[in-house]
Amino acid sequence: MLEPGSPVVAMVGRWGGASSLVIGAVLLGRVIRDMPHLLPNRLPGLVLYEVGPGLLLAVAIWFAVSNTRGCFRARTRLILFVVMAALVGSIAIGNAFAPSLDGRWL
Repeated sequence: MLEPGSPVVAMVGRWGGASSLVIGAVLLGRVIRDMPHLLPNRLPGLVLYEVGPGLLLAVAIWFAVSNTRGCFRARTRLILFVVMAALVGSIAIGNAFAPSLDGRWL
């Protein structure tokens, strides 16, 4: 049983929060890309559609790397969160386009 306030619990909470932040950024980016009709018209909507998902993901990965300080080197944490984002992104895209791909993306 993990003791409340122990370093292990703090580390698990920090890594879980950072992971969920990156996963949430990927999924929110997919929502922005899949539903452009919800964005405002004209230039602000175009900027949000084009730059929003990438910028959101970059900020989430930067925050996740800075929040999980102390366990691994910064480069290792960056690679870990980028791989996590790529994996979640490919799963989200695979689910979105599953009928047109017919299982050939695996």
